[in-house]
Amino acid sequence: MRNRIAQALFFTLHFSLFTLCLTSCQYKDLCYDHTHGTDYDLILQLHFVIDTDYDFPVDEETHTKIDIPEYTKANFYNPESGTLNRSEFVKGDRGPIYISPGTYDMVAYSFGTEWTQVRGEGDINTLEAFTSDITRQKASALSRFTRGGESVAPGPIIYTPDHLLVVRKQVEIPKQVESGIYVIDAEMRTIIETYDFSIHNITGIQYIQSIEAFVTNQARSNFFGRGEMNTEPATIYFPIEVKPNTIGISTAFNTFGKLPGESRAFLHILITSTGGEEIQISEDITDEFIDPDHHIDIKTPIDVPKPEGGAGIAPTVEQWEEERTDVPIG
Repeated sequence: MRNRIAQALFFTLHFSLFTLCLTSCQYKDLCYDHTHGTDYDLILQLHFVIDTDYDFPVDEETHTKIDIPEYTKANFYNPESGTLNRSEFVKGDRGPIYISPGTYDMVAYSFGTEWTQVRGEGDINTLEAFTSDITRQKASALSRFTRGGESVAPGPIIYTPDHLLVVRKQVEIPKQVESGIYVIDAEMRTIIETYDFSIHNITGIQYIQSIEAFVTNQARSNFFGRGEMNTEPATIYFPIEVKPNTIGISTAFNTFGKLPGESRAFLHILITSTGGEEIQISEDITDEFIDPDHHIDIKTPIDVPKPEGGAGIAPTVEQWEEERTDVPIG
């Protein structure tokens, strides 16, 4: 009986110590003091501003649509050192946050984007939005384009980003509030640019198997903690869907922005026909990035030859027709 009592006391004591360790500041990220909040309700109110004035369609397929985030991550930085003090998550457009009174540089961003990633959160100056490099197999398509024996794409080849809503704001968290509630209002806007481009002067569109596009001299990333574009060059990659029974090609793409300065931006398009033939198109689109409407029109005539055998775009499942054939046996 005494052994059972001793065992019960032993496990109770160890469980209590384990629980204490889990809830103590030693096992919590970014725990620099023991207050973690205020004596009043502190609320972060977010306003998602979708202020794009484009007159072309954007959609989920090309990642050009700006989605309202389910969650927003808010980082609070020391305004003198730039180091991260605390992070909070808000679901929807309004929610409570817990942070000690003081002055902070707050940077909040839409959390959980599909292609755009975030790194360097420990310091406001290294907080960066970026996308991954494309695979070697996809990158090999661009290697077919050369200019004077040199690569036409300086820097890495990256996937296009999806929209990231961001707000940067210095906030003052008071020690006391008579009303019992204090609301921080913040407007979030995208840091990503969207452009569309069209190819209308094209014949033999039904013989296209695939199209891959590359846009050179784009920003590698965005240091949105300090509100600056990465000045390292990169090439963005995106495939283009070709639909049956269309007379032209139109799509949209996202970018962190064209590199500033005198660098020229080129659009390289690789078309592969159903017969395996490749067609290369290169256009200087530098001036199109100045267009306030964000339109890029490719006017070069393109002729996709009919393959031997006359094969065109493979039909979709909906286009298949049922055909029954009697097979003689014996």
